[in-house]
Amino acid sequence: MDALARKRFLPWFRFGCVVVAALALIYVFRKVDLHELLRALRSARPGWFWASVAIYGVAFIPAAWRWHLMLRLTGCAVHPGATARMSLIGHFFYTLFFGVAGGDFARSALYARWYGLPLPEILATSPLDRLVGLAGLIIFVALAFAVAALKGGFAHLGIAAVPLPFGWVALGLGVTVLVCAGLLRWARDSAAARMLRAFGSGCRRWSVSWTAVWQGLVGGFLVQVLFAANLAFSLQAVTHSPLPWGQLVWTLPVISIVSGMPFTVAGLGFREGAAMALLGLYGIPPATAVAGSLLTLGARLFWAVIGGILLWWERRGQARQWPVPQTVSVVIPTFNEADGLAETIRRVRAVPEVCEIIVVDGGSNDQTRELANRLDCRVLVSAPGRGGQMRLGAAQARGDAVLLLHADTWIPANAGRAILDSLRDVRVVGGGFWKIFRDGSPLLLGARAKCAIRLYLGRRILGDQGFFIRREVLEEIGGVPDVPLMEEFKLSAQLRKRGRLALADATVATSARRFRKRGVIRTWLLMWEVTWRYRLGASPEELRDLYEGRKHVAGRKSAVSDQG
Repeated sequence: MDALARKRFLPWFRFGCVVVAALALIYVFRKVDLHELLRALRSARPGWFWASVAIYGVAFIPAAWRWHLMLRLTGCAVHPGATARMSLIGHFFYTLFFGVAGGDFARSALYARWYGLPLPEILATSPLDRLVGLAGLIIFVALAFAVAALKGGFAHLGIAAVPLPFGWVALGLGVTVLVCAGLLRWARDSAAARMLRAFGSGCRRWSVSWTAVWQGLVGGFLVQVLFAANLAFSLQAVTHSPLPWGQLVWTLPVISIVSGMPFTVAGLGFREGAAMALLGLYGIPPATAVAGSLLTLGARLFWAVIGGILLWWERRGQARQWPVPQTVSVVIPTFNEADGLAETIRRVRAVPEVCEIIVVDGGSNDQTRELANRLDCRVLVSAPGRGGQMRLGAAQARGDAVLLLHADTWIPANAGRAILDSLRDVRVVGGGFWKIFRDGSPLLLGARAKCAIRLYLGRRILGDQGFFIRREVLEEIGGVPDVPLMEEFKLSAQLRKRGRLALADATVATSARRFRKRGVIRTWLLMWEVTWRYRLGASPEELRDLYEGRKHVAGRKSAVSDQG
């Protein structure tokens, strides 16, 4: 759709959404006692309301991951953090302006513009995402109806007596058909064809990838569970007597379906009408049902405001301009790594975007340097110390991005593409990969989840995840910190002053040798101690001695004194 078509179409689209919402609200308010409604809202319990707000916010996590899976399938994923932020911004558009369909379009257009990706392919991910979400919804509806049947939820109802809101659904579908016809009328044939091809390709890739199938279905299911919990908590806030949750649980996803009609304003009017009709089957007064529904709207508006603030903040950062990165230099610090280095380098060689491999040796007394030379790497020699070695190698790197890689960490063939895609986000200055341990103990399971926790809560990347940085930014901060230990902590802190860290869309496999050497529990405790001593002011030299098991009593006393 070109700019002229958008100018013609969008005002009518917005007007139609407002008219539909207004008609639905008029219908609802004619059926409910407004005095009773106000009384129910005034008596609402704040704790339950804020719980509903929180649970609605949690729903963005599986929703964003589900969309990110679809972006991966069409080759348009940037990095998970970007998808999560854009999902929240999309909620702002859904709620205040366009409804689900228009919100998907606005979200996709912004994603394509900010990250320099083709709009038709991005647009194709939205119906694909909704299709997978629908599959999760069907699973949840089936379970909810089964629970309600077991609890006797339909015992006093005949099927014909259940006032399912077919009129509302028919209205929503009718508007959907009209708008889709308008989109096809104004859309360029080539762009529409590309979108359809991308949609078909994404469907095929999703259907043959077991990982994408189960993650998408789980994501869709969790979103619906959390939406239902949001409505249940809101209803509990205005209800001061026990409710037959087991019997009425089936009404929650049905109300969500109705409120999710594509061309509404935050489901306004549709959700209230469905709640009033369906919850009334279980003796819930119309005013109470509508009040609970309006509190649900309040939770959505809360997150819409957050999304609007995020949109404003992100747009400010888009003014920054970086050269579009094309190549990656890999810097590998080594010390007696002859046994495993060949496999690490072989895997790096399989990454098309890698333009050079720099091995910086810290004085090995095995065949490490000779092996690196035979494998056609640039070999540098420095004093031992991982920070200093990486600093020397990064200073001589020529690629647009520099990847600092441990000698025992294996990267996949898509690692280079994942780095460059992450750097499409102009606010990202560096980052790392998701990580798993190879040949590790069951106690090391969950390493991938810890990568996300470490970045989004701890705001840092560990060295064995692989650490990539824009070369221009690395030069601005003066290079890699020349410290014997905790260099990734210092590097993360310095980079955060220049921009954002990201998790690239690839997974590295790192060795578990240090855990096998000391034992998993002992190693975790040692790493925990080193981390907290660092935070309390101990020097990197003292921490290196502690990490390597050296007994320097004076140094340990000094560290304790500094902490005091």
